[in-house]
Amino acid sequence: MRSRSPKARRKRAPAAAARRAQSPVDAAAQRLDIRRLHPEQESVIAEALAGRDALMIVPTGFGKSACYQVPSMLLAKPVVLVSPLLALLRDQHQKLLDRDIPCVRLDGTVRGKARREALARIAGGGPLLVMTTPETLASGEAGEALANSGVGLAAVDEAHCVSEWGHDFRPAYLRLGARLRELGAPPLMALTATATPRVRTAIVRSLAMRDPTVVAASPHRSNLAFEVLHCEGDVRLRVLLRLAQRLRRPGIVYCATRREVDDVFVLLRRFRIPAYRYHGGMTATERDAEQQRFMRSDRRTVMIATSAFGLGIDKPDIRYVLHFQSPASLEQYVQEAGRGGRDGRKANCILLDDPADRPIHEALLARTRVRPEQLYRLGKALAAWALDNRQPSLEALALSAELGPRVTSALLAKIEEAGLVSRDDSEIRVTGSEHTIEADTRALAGQFETLRTQDGRRLDALAEYAGSDECRAVFLSRYFGEAPPSACGICDVCRGKPPRPAGFYAPLAAPKRPARAPRKRGRRRRRGRRGRAKRAPQGGAEPGR
Repeated sequence: MRSRSPKARRKRAPAAAARRAQSPVDAAAQRLDIRRLHPEQESVIAEALAGRDALMIVPTGFGKSACYQVPSMLLAKPVVLVSPLLALLRDQHQKLLDRDIPCVRLDGTVRGKARREALARIAGGGPLLVMTTPETLASGEAGEALANSGVGLAAVDEAHCVSEWGHDFRPAYLRLGARLRELGAPPLMALTATATPRVRTAIVRSLAMRDPTVVAASPHRSNLAFEVLHCEGDVRLRVLLRLAQRLRRPGIVYCATRREVDDVFVLLRRFRIPAYRYHGGMTATERDAEQQRFMRSDRRTVMIATSAFGLGIDKPDIRYVLHFQSPASLEQYVQEAGRGGRDGRKANCILLDDPADRPIHEALLARTRVRPEQLYRLGKALAAWALDNRQPSLEALALSAELGPRVTSALLAKIEEAGLVSRDDSEIRVTGSEHTIEADTRALAGQFETLRTQDGRRLDALAEYAGSDECRAVFLSRYFGEAPPSACGICDVCRGKPPRPAGFYAPLAAPKRPARAPRKRGRRRRRGRRGRAKRAPQGGAEPGR
């Protein structure tokens, strides 16, 4: 055995003392390979361990997941993470298992023996992270398992989905507050990358948070270089091509529609730019294959996608995020742009602005937002069921109202919030009078009209951002209710970038395909011809016919 000198032992002593003095929070963070937590992370974790509610609003890539993963190793009861992002749940679950950190994933894709084992592990309690979706949390079996174990902390990811004022409202989130109260009203942690003051208020109210500590950071990260290029019509395609040829990869190009994704994908491939695509019109197998190819660390490629791509995707080396078309809101834009530069190095966030994009978003929003006449039909169907003294299922109610299940669910969430109906796993009950439910439901129509007005205001704010001559970081911070920082120094406004030369917008010539080498005629082919020429007369036909 080799002995160490007294000097070597003295050098090692401070390191050993530092390890002994390390706090439990720091030790848990190191298990996640986090050398040092941000002050915002430390603050939220401290609130969770003290049993207090917290609302955290920090940019994409800031490290929100550590805020519930660390407490899950330290609290005596399970920590429940509620997220709508299956990709995030799968990714985080595997990474935590690789680090031997106790965690269980429970969502609609976990079935059979795996589901039974997950439920049994949850019921066993102890330090554990339970990763689930709002729909699964509402199920009876998940509630029973968590009732047995108790809940030390409930973390709601993508918390802006709670608010109908948010850009990504999800009806299932409206029932989270009531569901968590049924589980003993544990301390709450709400996490999101973007939230205006109005959305923050809606999150606190809907989840019934108790005087939460609000930890917020500027939506702008210092390594993101924001830029807006004004280009219309075919010019936009030329600009896209030149940027895709010049910018460092990997990159993401976001489009508003599936058709634009396909068109841009074909164009980039024609110009020999390695690209993949991702949108809702592809099969799940196709989307997964394209995503896996793009995520490979050894490839420098471009992903062309709709907003369906990117949530929960942790690829740190994305060097640019280019919006070929404007998104529907600044909230959506900041979230998508924030997927660039997670490794801390510079990333370009470029918006190609064309006023013609607005009608596209207005049409898309008109399809997704609930219309008053849909509300009237649902109220009439509710009244009919109530007068028959029957409680329909969601599917039966949707059928009688001649609405899709998704629209019916969105409407019911609002009607339930107003206290007009109650729901369990299988039935919907009218809580008021069956004679007034139709009129009471119609009275909510004004709120949906207000939401449609808010959609228009978000589009206005995006147009204002594109045309502003103010530092992009200052503009975004003010929009999200944060104290404006000093000028970022790297956006196009701060740099005072001169206009692009005319050649930047000129047409590009597609690269020529390499000429095919002439085919050599081998000896075997010549023999074949001679053989056929000799055999032809034997069949009764003359050569050449």
